[in-house]
Amino acid sequence: MGSSVGGGSERRAFHERLAQGLLLGDAAYGTALTRAAGGRLVELLNLEQPAVVEALHLSYLRAGAEILQTNTYAANRLQLAPYGLSHEVYKLNLQGAKIARGAREIAGEAALIAGSVGPLGVSRGGAQRLGPAAADALREQIDALLAGGVDLLLLETQADPEEAALALSVARTASDLPVILNFSFAEGDLTLSGHSVADIAAMLQSQEDPPDLFGVNCSLGPSHALRLLRQMRAAGIQGPFSVAPNAGPPMRVGAEIDYLGTPERFAALLGELQAEGACCVGGCCGTDAAYIAALRDARESLPHGGAEAPQRGAVLVRERQEPSPKPAHLGLPPRAALREKLGRSFVIGIELDPPRGSAVGKLLEDAALVREAGADFINVGDSPMARARMGALGGAHLVQQATGLEAILHMTTRDRNRRALEADLLSAHALGVRSILALTGDRPADGGVFELDSIGLLEEIRSLNAGTDPGGARIGTATDFFPACAFDPGAEDLRRETDRLRRKLEAGARLVMTQPIYAPDALLRALDLLGPPSVPLVLGVMPFYSHRHAVYLDREVPGVRVPQALQERMERAGERGLEIGLQIAWQIVEELSSLIAGVYIVPSFGKVRPVAEFAAQLRAAHAGTPADWQEEEHSWQRP
Repeated sequence: MGSSVGGGSERRAFHERLAQGLLLGDAAYGTALTRAAGGRLVELLNLEQPAVVEALHLSYLRAGAEILQTNTYAANRLQLAPYGLSHEVYKLNLQGAKIARGAREIAGEAALIAGSVGPLGVSRGGAQRLGPAAADALREQIDALLAGGVDLLLLETQADPEEAALALSVARTASDLPVILNFSFAEGDLTLSGHSVADIAAMLQSQEDPPDLFGVNCSLGPSHALRLLRQMRAAGIQGPFSVAPNAGPPMRVGAEIDYLGTPERFAALLGELQAEGACCVGGCCGTDAAYIAALRDARESLPHGGAEAPQRGAVLVRERQEPSPKPAHLGLPPRAALREKLGRSFVIGIELDPPRGSAVGKLLEDAALVREAGADFINVGDSPMARARMGALGGAHLVQQATGLEAILHMTTRDRNRRALEADLLSAHALGVRSILALTGDRPADGGVFELDSIGLLEEIRSLNAGTDPGGARIGTATDFFPACAFDPGAEDLRRETDRLRRKLEAGARLVMTQPIYAPDALLRALDLLGPPSVPLVLGVMPFYSHRHAVYLDREVPGVRVPQALQERMERAGERGLEIGLQIAWQIVEELSSLIAGVYIVPSFGKVRPVAEFAAQLRAAHAGTPADWQEEEHSWQRP
């Protein structure tokens, strides 16, 4: 597979999104969380009161924010050192990213998560005097944000051009995610370290890979930000620009700082900011959800909702083609059923998780990406890792109706007794969801139900397909489920795992779906022990995003084992983590292609676009190629 696979895909997607029109950022974190933090660092709330941070994220998302920053501004070792908290850098940043992603899932919005990286907190030129220590501090924080699954990096409130250049260099070395670089200015239009717009312009012109967005945050309010944008253009900085000013100039009121400004005054300048090249506008100190809501309403009055914003210096991309799906009819499965494709073509699917809340905007947008990629089916998870989400049946029905693709409904026995499982199965059939992946499920903290295991569920499905309930009573018209089962070729007790697979096949499973595997030899060993399976086998693939991601999967995710050689390869990948992760996934698929009927791909961190592009390339590579499954012989042809 070529080295371009996955390379820069998220940057391309970001510029594509910019080309669609004005993006709305979020609002203040420091001033909004100060009271809850009780005078301590607000970043500590990520560990001590995550619900407070999540609630703030949700308020911004519900007001219309499309970029959500993490509560990690000062979470670098130099800023934390005076408080004796340098050892908490990783936890604070990782948790900050997780809270933001969790809020996005609850809101069901396709917002981008921006990993917030503030200045190191040293005096003018201090970062340069620190030498490698400064770069190490930045890299430590950025690595933790990447491990948390952020979509872009936000280098904000910068004051020293040399430190900003260092932060940009570390960000570019660490990943190929988009980078926003924002400076803050005070009275006299100088940064806190005394630098002018001209100084910053000179720094930007020296960068081989400049930031994807450049601009202003904090400062003295929207009018001040507008003046600074004009100065930047005059200095040769063409944008596109990011703008996130304070509500207005700060004013001390007793022991507290207030900001002179209102949402209406801020929003009234939106058109002028856009005219000067701003394509992403949010707020900083003193702003709240009301400011974002005012900006959202003001954007509606701009031409085409802000879609004609000047894109000076932006990467121009073709307009995204929206899919025109033909929804399936209620009670009927998609016309091109998965069972009909197996053995006739190489099938490809992508796994999606239902949201943590009731909003389904992001779920349906992701499903549209899967359809555009040419996938054959969508796996819909059932509260993976035993964490509560919208029911998988609701999610499966929604994506099937929206895209016309078949949904494979994951159904776990963990949370339901026999009667509840039968009720959900009958409901699924009535809604046109026919493919069921029978799972026992991860064990939750409360112990779960577990009246049946996955083998018992397969036996329930077999009874319903025969027209009876498990007690033998007729149910009227027999169901027509296509049951699938899971198999872990890398299980520690492989003999027990293969024995259970035999029992699953005896109970009626007609498709085997493996756990994501990273060692092809594991599947070969399993098949040597099992013998040729009597049904098609679909391989699970979960691409790595970074070295930390590979380590996390190996250590924290049940049933996943990552060979040390692959962990070392990902460590060498550096900023090419996603690209190399996709290459590894491609190599595994190709090595096992003669044994499998297809693949399903599992995204991480809610990032569906890169795996959708990967699926599209797999589809192109396997177009017109029949699977190696020989239906008449009921066996796989070993190489």
